[in-house]
Amino acid sequence: MKIVAMPSAPVKDSSLKQLSYQELDILHCLRGFCAFYVVVYHAKYIMWSGGREYLTAFPRATWDLTQYVLFAVDMLSSAGYEMVIFFFVLSGFFIRYAQKRKPRAAGAFYLNRIVRIYPPYIASALLAAGCLTLVAQYIPQMLTVDGHHELNISLLAAWADLQHFHLSTLLRTLAFLPGDSSVFIGYNSVYWSLLPEALFYLVVPLAFWRVRAYYIASVLLYLIGVITATLHYQWGAAVDFLLLYNFYFAVGVALYDVVVHSPWLMWFKRVSGSLLLVVVLLLAAALLPLAVLKLKVLSGFVAVLLAVVSVSGLLAGRVSRRNVAVRLFHPMGVFSFSLYLYHFPLLILCGSVLVVTTGELVNYARYYWLAIPVVTLISYAIYWVTERVSVNFFRKV
Repeated sequence: MKIVAMPSAPVKDSSLKQLSYQELDILHCLRGFCAFYVVVYHAKYIMWSGGREYLTAFPRATWDLTQYVLFAVDMLSSAGYEMVIFFFVLSGFFIRYAQKRKPRAAGAFYLNRIVRIYPPYIASALLAAGCLTLVAQYIPQMLTVDGHHELNISLLAAWADLQHFHLSTLLRTLAFLPGDSSVFIGYNSVYWSLLPEALFYLVVPLAFWRVRAYYIASVLLYLIGVITATLHYQWGAAVDFLLLYNFYFAVGVALYDVVVHSPWLMWFKRVSGSLLLVVVLLLAAALLPLAVLKLKVLSGFVAVLLAVVSVSGLLAGRVSRRNVAVRLFHPMGVFSFSLYLYHFPLLILCGSVLVVTTGELVNYARYYWLAIPVVTLISYAIYWVTERVSVNFFRKV
């Protein structure tokens, strides 16, 4: 009798080449970079108010050379959405590695992901709600529909949702969905990316059971998504995942398979280091204007290419582990999930302090640069009493 393996009971093929954790360890610097980049992106939004409003307040006709240089530096952090797409590729890559190294049945895989995600997520939701309550009680001028800054209007909407918290709000929060006012609890806007991540985890056991069919379906659905996005069709979160976001995870999954089953890394080792650097710089240079123009389909695809080249270059040993950037961002990769979850409400607190200090709702001085290291260090401290404690506990269990 022929026995067919089912998706709920994957079998490890020991004959396949696998990457070791030591080989993959250097990729944590990319996780750290993506999370830190998003922190800078949001710090600019909360405490500086972004390029368009700055240009309205200070027309370029009044600028000197220094102002041009500073504004150019500000704009380097405009691709926050694209760094999340980059992170999606990394997530697909690491999940494929984890399932190859230690195959889990569907139930065990889902339990592992729930245990990994929900404790720090719930802690961040409580932090966001607490920070918003403090702001509403003691700095109510941050919550207003007057003026033109989206932040203050959204904070007011989030506070209204929080004041009317009920069972449906709780369920929506647990499902990574926004509340009645289309804003997330505590106005922690980073939560939008958790739903695509969760949906990807849902399809992993079935997708990895028939992975080639998964690749084909992902490409076909993505092409449909590109067409519908060009025609400006509006879909729900689940359809958006199927037509767009799933593709980004699938690229990461496929990249792992390509790395372990082909001479892909050998090809990268033969490429000139100068050429590789030029390719990375060109992709980054293309990414920024697309991000500023909010051409998300194009910018997302460029972010995918940048992720593939970056991962491949690091795994091929084209960047030393002693590189300054690697040494700087690698430790951030360890607590990148906490940094991602906690930074937004902490930045709102920093923005509130700025309002109290200056008496202005929108201040175009570049104080956000000062908030970035503060928020990063606080997120690291919270990581040790939330995410790290949770991980250690469930490992023992």
